[in-house]
Amino acid sequence: MTSRQKWIAAAVAVLGVLVILVWIFGGTGSDEGDEAEKVTSAPPKISHSSGGEVIVELNRDEQARIGLETERVSGVSQSQEATAYGIVLDPAPLAALDAELASTRAAVAASRAEYERARLLHSEQQNVSLKDFEIARAKFQADQAQLNLLNQRLADEWGTKISAMAPAERASLIDALTKRVAGIIRLSLPAAQSLLQEPKEARIAVLGYETQPLVTRTIWSAPTADSHLQGQSFLLKVEAQGFPLRPGTAVTGQMESPETGKPGVVVPETSVVRTGDRAWAYVQIAPTQFERRRLDAAMPAARGWFVTSGFAAGDDVVVIGAQALLSEELKSQIQVKD
Repeated sequence: MTSRQKWIAAAVAVLGVLVILVWIFGGTGSDEGDEAEKVTSAPPKISHSSGGEVIVELNRDEQARIGLETERVSGVSQSQEATAYGIVLDPAPLAALDAELASTRAAVAASRAEYERARLLHSEQQNVSLKDFEIARAKFQADQAQLNLLNQRLADEWGTKISAMAPAERASLIDALTKRVAGIIRLSLPAAQSLLQEPKEARIAVLGYETQPLVTRTIWSAPTADSHLQGQSFLLKVEAQGFPLRPGTAVTGQMESPETGKPGVVVPETSVVRTGDRAWAYVQIAPTQFERRRLDAAMPAARGWFVTSGFAAGDDVVVIGAQALLSEELKSQIQVKD
């Protein structure tokens, strides 16, 4: 072998050694980088509390990465409020029934007078026969029974508030109703909602005039249930404000109960996340642990949602980063399944 051939062979050998070294060290560096990346992107730990709530464990670096912030909630008391639906009632049946009542009252007054006259004459001077006296008494009793029946019908159809009115007061109300300057509204709650007491105030939004809400405190229980909603029903008297109250018009009402305010907390709107058709919020229970809790029976409040269970005064609720925290939780669950 010539010296030239020996030089070429040596160069090839050196080149082969270099290739092997590059492959070895390059592969090792890549593995370390992959391992470092795996450590950096390690998913949060998922566990469950004794009550079954999901607990997400996220280190401080990951919390900083998603910009997570919490807010300590305070205890508040809020009156019970419910949303109800209904219509403006037609006053014609009430007007017809009131007219029938007026006629029957007149008949009762006349038959009572005739009965008293016959009773007096029969007892003192016997100028009225027993038969005529009994006919007068029967006529009075029949008229009185008819009046009682109509009064009961009035209470059954329009409630005790209207049936207890004096005839002149009720006539004035009916006049306002027929002129559309006032209205009687029937509101019904969905079956899942209820108020422990009759509401003390209601705000009414009339269809087509939602920007001109009506407020009333004249509220009483409806004598019958709504055939569709099957919840509590109420009757309300409202005064028109710049537009007529036409019978049959749909309305929505916000009714506030006078009962003692229920204690609870307001979970900020920015804390709420939704998954599985339910609303949730995260509460920090340890420096690196966050528990996802469901908002049950939440009612709208000024800054979020008022709840009476599941959260307590002093809880640190996640207000910034809740959606990112949920994403981390769901991402972790997917990785665990894989």
